[in-house]
Amino acid sequence: MKTPISLIIDDPAPVISVYYEHAYRPFTEDGRPLVPTYSNELLFKFCDIIEKHGIKGKFSIVPMPGNKGDIVNGLKGVPAEDLNEWLNTVKARVLPRFTPCPEMLTHSNAVDLATGASLNMNEESFASTQTVETLTPYIKKALTLHKEAGIHSIGVTSPWNFGADNEEVYKASVSKAVYEVTGSKVAWYFLHVITKEKNVKPWIALEEDGRTLVTIPSTTRDAIWETISSTDTSDEYVSRVADSLITEDGKEGYIIRSIENGNHVVFHTHWQSLMSNGLGTGLRVLDEVCRRINKNLGDKVTWMSFEEIVDLVMANKDDYRNALV
Repeated sequence: MKTPISLIIDDPAPVISVYYEHAYRPFTEDGRPLVPTYSNELLFKFCDIIEKHGIKGKFSIVPMPGNKGDIVNGLKGVPAEDLNEWLNTVKARVLPRFTPCPEMLTHSNAVDLATGASLNMNEESFASTQTVETLTPYIKKALTLHKEAGIHSIGVTSPWNFGADNEEVYKASVSKAVYEVTGSKVAWYFLHVITKEKNVKPWIALEEDGRTLVTIPSTTRDAIWETISSTDTSDEYVSRVADSLITEDGKEGYIIRSIENGNHVVFHTHWQSLMSNGLGTGLRVLDEVCRRINKNLGDKVTWMSFEEIVDLVMANKDDYRNALV
């Protein structure tokens, strides 16, 4: 069997830069103001890349980015035609290859579900203090907004390390929320990044009340992040950043080491990494990385969406039940 390979895209939202909304400072590391929005043209370029290379993976859609409205009822400062164009493009061109999910509600401050107002804490801090009874409705709200927007999601992504220090509650809440919103007894979540271990694979994190929850870890770091704080758009720079994931000859890089370690290759990046503060340099890096993957590893790996990975786990439950890290 070829090694599964999958790409995680964290933090996408229609037009609004989620990173701008939650960044600790409004500047890049090289001192330029962070851009608050990304044009839909950058989304179109992303779609061109994934279609050209046959890339599959996971694609977040933050349902209430920065608590500036939501993807169903409208977003503050985003024209309705731009919101609809973004959502329709994602449905038509991204979701055939990528499995969607919410990255909780805002990826910023937590929300009071009763009033819709922002709380004075971010979602990561909020999750650490919750019980199954209080966290399940929060996750259900995110999944419900997806459902109302015509997006079928049976998994979630943690904004930051949401749920990491309260993971038993988090796992039970994800499984319960997915079942109550979608009726699916199978769910998944992305939280863990495990880069230095060997034989890292997805594992069954919870089996409860006839439901199964799968966790899918990333096995690389986000090497494209550095493009946020660089104005270098040269081909040489793009090639150098790509080298950190996979070199031209396919012999070095995080992806190669992940394969050598016997891992499922799940590599992740962020929407803001690909947008590169509006320059789109990270998109060019992704294009080059995936060209190198297909050139050097085409006979060794197979692209899989998260939905396909979950299906693989469910078809081989005994193997993945024992894959706990």
